[in-house]
Amino acid sequence: MRERVAERSYFFRQWVRAPLATAAMFPSSDALANGVVRHVAPNMGPVVELGPGTGAVTRRLIARGIAEEQLVLIECNRHFAAQLHDLFPKARIVEGMAEQVGDMPFETAPGVVVSGLPLMSMPNEAVESTLQAAFKVLRPGGFVIQFTYAPRCPVNRSVRKRLGLDSRLQELVWRNFPPARIYQLHRRGG
Repeated sequence: MRERVAERSYFFRQWVRAPLATAAMFPSSDALANGVVRHVAPNMGPVVELGPGTGAVTRRLIARGIAEEQLVLIECNRHFAAQLHDLFPKARIVEGMAEQVGDMPFETAPGVVVSGLPLMSMPNEAVESTLQAAFKVLRPGGFVIQFTYAPRCPVNRSVRKRLGLDSRLQELVWRNFPPARIYQLHRRGG
């Protein structure tokens, strides 16, 4: 319990420092993290996580059966990235922008990209380039799991159309502050 309070306090301080980049005031709740990983199977590794923050979802991915060595964590906040190195020393941690995933080499293509990025506060061009990069590295049939606090899919219809993507609401998580929605983005016909 004490660790969770410290994590929330640390996350809040990062939000105060850079509210647009951090986007949420607190890390994902246990209910949200569990909801996200419910859609990830252990055989989907490697798994890429965009915007892991303090690792709330990352811990659940490991508990779900994804080996730490199979995790690629891309975080633009240098403070969060440093903490992730300490928490998950076997994971591949990249301090940088999410679009970098498209240029990364993978021995085996990822089956899923999990994203906690604040897509609603990003320009459409950045959302589009991030999703292009994610789908560039995903194996056929792979998909993106995106959670949002918005009342609709955080990827607008025009971007989905240009990229040939469909979205599906997977679940609504009421036991999160604020309530969150979990979407799956996948290639049309995939």
